[in-house]
Amino acid sequence: MLVLCNAKVINGESDKIMENATIIIEKDHIISVGQHLNIPEEAQVIDLKNNFLLPGFSDVHTHFGGTADINRPPHTGRFVSYNYAEHREKALYWGVTAIRSAGDFMPDIIEIKEMEKRGELSSPHIVTAGRMIQVKAGHPGYTVLFAEENILKNELVLADEHTDLCDEVRKLVAAGVDWIKVIISDLDVIHYPNKVPRLTRQQISQIITTAHELNRPVMAHIDHIEDMKEALICGVDSIEHTINYAVTTGKVMTEDVLHMLKEQNVWVVPTMVSTKYHDGNIEGVEPVFPDLCKAVRSMIDAGVNIGVGCDSGTPFVPYGLCVHEEMELLCDVGMSPMEAIISATSGNAKLMRCEKEFGTVAAGKRADLVVIGSDPISDIRNTRDIRMVIHNGRVVRDDFLSI
Repeated sequence: MLVLCNAKVINGESDKIMENATIIIEKDHIISVGQHLNIPEEAQVIDLKNNFLLPGFSDVHTHFGGTADINRPPHTGRFVSYNYAEHREKALYWGVTAIRSAGDFMPDIIEIKEMEKRGELSSPHIVTAGRMIQVKAGHPGYTVLFAEENILKNELVLADEHTDLCDEVRKLVAAGVDWIKVIISDLDVIHYPNKVPRLTRQQISQIITTAHELNRPVMAHIDHIEDMKEALICGVDSIEHTINYAVTTGKVMTEDVLHMLKEQNVWVVPTMVSTKYHDGNIEGVEPVFPDLCKAVRSMIDAGVNIGVGCDSGTPFVPYGLCVHEEMELLCDVGMSPMEAIISATSGNAKLMRCEKEFGTVAAGKRADLVVIGSDPISDIRNTRDIRMVIHNGRVVRDDFLSI
């Protein structure tokens, strides 16, 4: 049994801070949170000395088989990456205790998910879409993933007019995916300004209908606001990105799209940090980041559900750290620090449909916790001041007891 005492608790769903709090952990779950609790004699006690205690953060748009290093292969499987060791470790180091894979090798990501559940390796909790569904010759397989044979074979469902998409969705669900991911894009940044084929509205709707019949939500990659509207018309549950670099149209948020987002209770994962890192990389193309900031601000003002995800696993976007960068960017465009923290904890848990398991500091939840040495409410950049990370009730980063 582990007891954390004298903590300032930000619980991930309330804007109140609980002072002088005690958290009692048994095995991998929190069993009690409160003030003036009786501490069992046999417990290991850590005095947090009025440091801040938060739920573990999550990244709801990552590619565990990707890489932030442009000199390494773009996407690989678990054996090439030693079971995604570097990415698992970096995520936990930065307090990211849960992730949603937005496209990775199959069955690799399913196997790693199950290994984590069984306690066979140290990893954030994993929710995954597995293979992404795209049209043949389209994005991303034939653009940023360079038509690599292993990627086409293991990470993508390549559709044409003859593909039985209902059957493909059934296969993914039978293989153990939690989400279905569709690609709505004709952008080719590698051969700019060329366009590539994309899924039709009929195909997208067919995928979504089948997924919902099988009780699986659908996430959609989009590149701009017009794609976002298409995804909403088709009935997606989560929209990935908002305005990606190198787009020239659909850069202004519209009232009808805001209305649809609210009415349909759809989550948007803007991945601002990814657009920022890649913006301006194509000569002669106007930067889009200012347009992205305006669009995200309008969604925040309208009360749209915003998830914190980064597109980590793409070049230049660092695993783990990027979650803190994304929260900072969300605060730059209108969120308060508390709102950003709630989005990155309980909000992301709701998006992943795991709110009963983690996302808050509360009895019955998994003991996934982050100790912060500086006040993150006065400055969101202080979330980087991590002193300790606890995952499944075990200390996996300790910069607290060593100081």
